[in-house]
Amino acid sequence: MKKNIIFGLIIVSFVLAGCKQEAKDAKEASTEVLKELSGGQEAVTETPGQNMQSLKQRVIEDQTFEIQLDDWGMVTFTSVAPEDNSNKPEFLLMKNDKIMYEFPEITAAISDSFGQVSGVKFSDVNMDGKKDILLLLQYSNDGDSWNMPVIFLQENPDNMMYLDYPNLESYKVEAKTENGNPFYRDTFLEEFLSEQHLTEKLSDMEGVWTDYVKYVDSISGATKDIQKQIEIFAQNRDKWAVDIDFANEQYKFTLADLDMDGQVELLVSHCGGTGIFSYTSFYKVDKDGKLKELDTTFSEYESQPDLMDQISDESDVMVYSNIINGKGYYNYIVYDLMKESPSSYVYRVSSLAIVDDVVTETKLAIEYETYEGPDYEATISYEDYNGTELTEDEYRTYAARYYEAQQASEHRAHFKWIDVSDIVDVSDSEAAQILMESYDAYSFH
Repeated sequence: MKKNIIFGLIIVSFVLAGCKQEAKDAKEASTEVLKELSGGQEAVTETPGQNMQSLKQRVIEDQTFEIQLDDWGMVTFTSVAPEDNSNKPEFLLMKNDKIMYEFPEITAAISDSFGQVSGVKFSDVNMDGKKDILLLLQYSNDGDSWNMPVIFLQENPDNMMYLDYPNLESYKVEAKTENGNPFYRDTFLEEFLSEQHLTEKLSDMEGVWTDYVKYVDSISGATKDIQKQIEIFAQNRDKWAVDIDFANEQYKFTLADLDMDGQVELLVSHCGGTGIFSYTSFYKVDKDGKLKELDTTFSEYESQPDLMDQISDESDVMVYSNIINGKGYYNYIVYDLMKESPSSYVYRVSSLAIVDDVVTETKLAIEYETYEGPDYEATISYEDYNGTELTEDEYRTYAARYYEAQQASEHRAHFKWIDVSDIVDVSDSEAAQILMESYDAYSFH
């Protein structure tokens, strides 16, 4: 059953002692007034002195932190021990002794005893560019103790795909606020972490998002079924595993979820020729189950940046994720080496992102190398795509500085590339197995 949790710390003090029912009625009346003033939502209010003092006495100092938290600014993430006869710790955002936000409720079995907050960490768990909050809470029962994982995901319109499935909606526990992006708990993710025994330390809870989304897809019965998509790729090899007669020294494919939407992208790349030109085509399965080639912003007659490693079948790529106009961008840092003449080379840095089924290249910086004279001495210069001259260090760190300025989160993706020739003369079922091998090796952390 979907949990509707109303948050707000509204404490009414009384000069004279009265009966419990009168206090309850007064508190409910105060709540209703505050709801009316805030348009029907609970308002965040300062707690009167006596009760705020009681709350301060329960603050867990070593698990309370000052943090710059996206739209909230500098706030204090405050851990509060449970009240007597309760096993529910509280978690707040505070500023100037005022409660700015109360996080979704923590629930545990009545028979379980709360021990401690074992750890707090601020990290972008679901890779949407916003800091989330990871907790490990220690509970015990009848001599046994364990860590309960709790993750508060910062709300974002682009991170709800896995909760859109009707059978998962009840796992969402949320709070509302007018002061910044609210947080919610995906308790199904917390169950996943427990079942996978990823609760010994906070670092265990990071880097699991890709595996979690795959797991949710596998049990959801949704149209985003990975196996079905891969079977369609296998059945349509005549459209993408075609013979090529240029730049064919390397001709490989890989599978990944580049934009983290649950749909698999098939990348087919080839590279070679005297100019060391690279070309890549991107495919996905559309909503009608048909193979679709994605549009790109690449120039038709230029070498294209490539995710493929020219030396190894495995490649690791730096990724920066951010949100622009409500859309999630996963920017893969890519390079392209071109030979303009026997003595002149260009090495350029770009990023690739898929947004609205278009592969978009953002050109970042360029290195020029020229070898002249009897000793072929190298002349090297660097500049960004606006023509501004760069030092070598500025060039090497340009992509990181460019996306850090946008407050993007840093990740790393791993790809497994397989020769296209390996998949041509096999059955559809064998081709699907080879494609799945590539996808299973893909990771995003």
